[in-house]
Amino acid sequence: MDSTTMPTLSILSNLFFSIVYLLINIELCINNYAGNLMTYPKVINKIADTLNKLPDKTQVSIALVRKRQVSYHGLIRQNGNIGKADNHSSAFEIGSVTKAFTGNILAQLLIEKKVGPDDPAQKFLSFPLLYSPSFTLRHLAMHTSGLQRMPHDFDIQSNFDKENPFRNYTEDQLISYLTQNLRLDSQPGEKHLYSNLGAGLLSYIISKIEGKPFPKVVAERIFIPLKMHHSTFDVREVQTEMVRGIDEKGNFCSHWDGGILNGCLGIISTAEDLSRFAIMACDPDDVAATLQATETFPINHLESCNLGWYELQIMPANIRMQGLNGGTGGYGASILLNRKSNCAIILLSNISPGRYMELIYPLAKELLIELSN
Repeated sequence: MDSTTMPTLSILSNLFFSIVYLLINIELCINNYAGNLMTYPKVINKIADTLNKLPDKTQVSIALVRKRQVSYHGLIRQNGNIGKADNHSSAFEIGSVTKAFTGNILAQLLIEKKVGPDDPAQKFLSFPLLYSPSFTLRHLAMHTSGLQRMPHDFDIQSNFDKENPFRNYTEDQLISYLTQNLRLDSQPGEKHLYSNLGAGLLSYIISKIEGKPFPKVVAERIFIPLKMHHSTFDVREVQTEMVRGIDEKGNFCSHWDGGILNGCLGIISTAEDLSRFAIMACDPDDVAATLQATETFPINHLESCNLGWYELQIMPANIRMQGLNGGTGGYGASILLNRKSNCAIILLSNISPGRYMELIYPLAKELLIELSN
């Protein structure tokens, strides 16, 4: 064997082992990918099939969280065909899912003894509430304040914009309503009545307690610590692809701002960012998340309300689910948790709220059941 043969054999040997190593890793990747598909094929495929009933440009972005591990699934309808989309870092409006953040911040303030759950809302307001109602911070977070869903004069204001309905509602208009036109549909603590006004008033009070705008409070207490880099209340601050909302006919919709009531809706986020929030929310060692999930007001034998979450007993699977759905003009979203199994699903879409709740939300629940088993 001459001197030129040894280097050649060495090169071939290294090449052989490199190829074997590459093939092994390719096989592992394929097996892991197939494992994901085998674990969740039915519901993911159902969601894909459902997109055939929706307009072109429809997208869904899904994050599956189990024991702090996350996998992503994106789908898009284009030219009548359903395909995969890498949209886990694309931004969507999340609507009322924002209320989970408002509730979490209240839980943090309770732990810090800055407030008490039964402190009256009036304590933190510089103006008198009409008729001196007794609703508390707990009532506002659990939709038991008796406040109407929205101020009854909300959509007859001269500056009301139906394309972006919350944007122009000002602090002065809110104060005017609360001091001169406030109505309660039930006595505080008597029963559950869903109220965007109540959640928005809670975020307004939190901003007064903290001495800074509510979006800044959320950023400092949640977005920044959890490294939710693509989450914001301001569409102008979005630094990733912003998926545009569409209506039932496929027309683009206006963005919705939260305005002065931005604790009831207003956050823009991604599946990737919300998976970080879900991991925190499922963590039994997170004191604020646990407090948020254990404060309970029963609605019926299957459903109750927490501090910003709803809690539902899913039968016959007997899974205790915490979660929220959100909708704005051209978006539908869900975040659903099973804290006992330490798992969650995030589903974001540019599907109009009515169609989302009809077609997608039932599948989101199915997905959580599969993930929980």
